[in-house]
Amino acid sequence: MPPKSILKQPAVSAGDPPAPRPADKRNLQTAVHHANVLQQRKHVEADIVRAVWDLLDFPTASDADPTRPSPADAQRFRDAVVPFQPSDYDGLIEERNLAGKCGYALCPRPKGKAPSTAKKHFVDTAKGVQIVDRKQLEVWCSQDCAKRALFVKVQLNEEPAWLRQGGYAAEIELMVEKTEEHHIALPLRLKKEVRPAPPKPTEEEDAAAAWAARDDALADLAIERGEKPGRLSKANKDLIQDKIKERVVSFPPVPPSLPQQGSGASHMAIEGHVPKAAREAEQARTSDDEDDAQDWDRHMPG
Repeated sequence: MPPKSILKQPAVSAGDPPAPRPADKRNLQTAVHHANVLQQRKHVEADIVRAVWDLLDFPTASDADPTRPSPADAQRFRDAVVPFQPSDYDGLIEERNLAGKCGYALCPRPKGKAPSTAKKHFVDTAKGVQIVDRKQLEVWCSQDCAKRALFVKVQLNEEPAWLRQGGYAAEIELMVEKTEEHHIALPLRLKKEVRPAPPKPTEEEDAAAAWAARDDALADLAIERGEKPGRLSKANKDLIQDKIKERVVSFPPVPPSLPQQGSGASHMAIEGHVPKAAREAEQARTSDDEDDAQDWDRHMPG
């Protein structure tokens, strides 16, 4: 008979799976969330790439006017650039330049060319003569297209589309001149009605308002102190009395008198205090006077 083990056998059988821990569930949820974000990012990046390839052939008509695009092209362009970031829009402009087209997607004209092959050029602008790189001169066909393209760029969201709350949720506006044909396809930026400014108060009204505010502040302060309207405060209720009492003198008045000259050392007092040197001098003088009187008495015939 084989020996029997004295160790305690486990209560759970080997066939049962271990119970999941809370940390494992939390890690699983985190992993699933990141996997969904990565999958959504792949879909968004694929949509951006398809939009760039689609906008390379824009506009659909070769004789289209960028100032007055067709409603269909404008709507497709707006829908295509909604998930774009500013960097994605720069990539679209660069791809169109490589194809020899203007950077503005709604312009069918070719891109501009620099006067020479030099890297830097002197350009006369409204702010004066400036040094501009040749690549910047070959991005747009005109300054008008540059303004329209940059007007779209400043509206793009810098946050990636796969991280935006509630989807893309953005509306892109275009600088168009034919607004009557785009009132359905494009959102228009209407000017707000300017309301007339209220008349400014006069100096008298300002002074009256200031005094009224002062009175209100004093009334609020009195309420905080526990005072009642029309009554004196606790601090000054005893200052004013309706009865006047005469002060009673306990001793007869004495007229002021000047100190006698030579009476002791009082004339040497400084605010009522006699210095030590003055006292000693007065004592010495007094003793000398007494000695003189005794000397006279000694020499008198007797």
